[in-house]
Amino acid sequence: MRIVEVARSTPGRIAAAICGLGAVVFILRNIGWHTVGHAIHECAAYFPAVLALEIMILACSTLSLRALYGDAATRVPPRQYVRAALVGYAIQGLFPAGRAAAEAARATMLAKWVGAGRAGAAAARMQAVVLLANAVISVPAAVATALLGAPSWLPIAIAANAAFTAALGVTVLLLGRHVRVGTWLGKRIKRVRSFGADVDAVLEREPIVPMRAIGWEVAGRCVQVVQHGLLLYCISGVFGLGPSLSAEGIHLVGAAIGDLIPAQIGAIEGNFTLAASALSLSAASAVSIALIVHLAQLTWVIVGLVVPLVWPAAARLLDRADKREHRVLAVLELERDEPGRGRQ
Repeated sequence: MRIVEVARSTPGRIAAAICGLGAVVFILRNIGWHTVGHAIHECAAYFPAVLALEIMILACSTLSLRALYGDAATRVPPRQYVRAALVGYAIQGLFPAGRAAAEAARATMLAKWVGAGRAGAAAARMQAVVLLANAVISVPAAVATALLGAPSWLPIAIAANAAFTAALGVTVLLLGRHVRVGTWLGKRIKRVRSFGADVDAVLEREPIVPMRAIGWEVAGRCVQVVQHGLLLYCISGVFGLGPSLSAEGIHLVGAAIGDLIPAQIGAIEGNFTLAASALSLSAASAVSIALIVHLAQLTWVIVGLVVPLVWPAAARLLDRADKREHRVLAVLELERDEPGRGRQ
């Protein structure tokens, strides 16, 4: 826990980002900048499709969160889900262990409609949903990797990641149901004190396993499999479910190892480099898959950073509408009290 706190501090974030970027530079220098650049150039025509698939993954994650809101989900205007999703995506890409920070931000932005208690409970449960979805997709990924004849360490690593994420996800769900998490956080975080009891009340009456939410998140992982499959095809001409699942497993192991690095930059590239033979690719081709995915993610991170500047929050929009309404009413009142003044 202390390590996470240090990583999320400003110096920690800077150090983690430098380490990640340093790892990428080290890998590229050893493989060869020109070789990797050529592999990336080969996929340039497919980049819009990679971008579209990335936003589909985010859409599935947003629908997963919406499922956790239950009946309260319909109170949120669709455009606010979109706004919260993009801003949360940017935060997730910039912070170490960014998922928790992103869910906290989305909860803050949507609490106006669903209530702070439900938003907080959904943010906590979303952590478990993501872990369980990763575990679900890792099982066929491990099997596919083993059938492809990959080095034995790789399917073992993917299977171990599946077991770990499944155990951790179930633990988070059980703790949310049987431990008064909201009250515990309220004693330590002043901002949570006012709605901590509401979080506990929501967690106690919700089903232990949120199947719909997990289903949407697994759908997002399936889209990610398609994304990796598309990149494999454009780089090597390899097409098939087995290699696509294997690439997904490689990605998830790298993401788990580099969780404290913003966007897992360097960790995923390193894992693809080590596992290149499992995909029958050169190191340059394998690492270019991770680099292109990171470029797509960076694109949407930039969009998410711009959103708060060009898309005002609902509260500000309502405030502006109220001011306009007051001005109109004031003019009408003036016209009523002084009917001749408007004609002079």
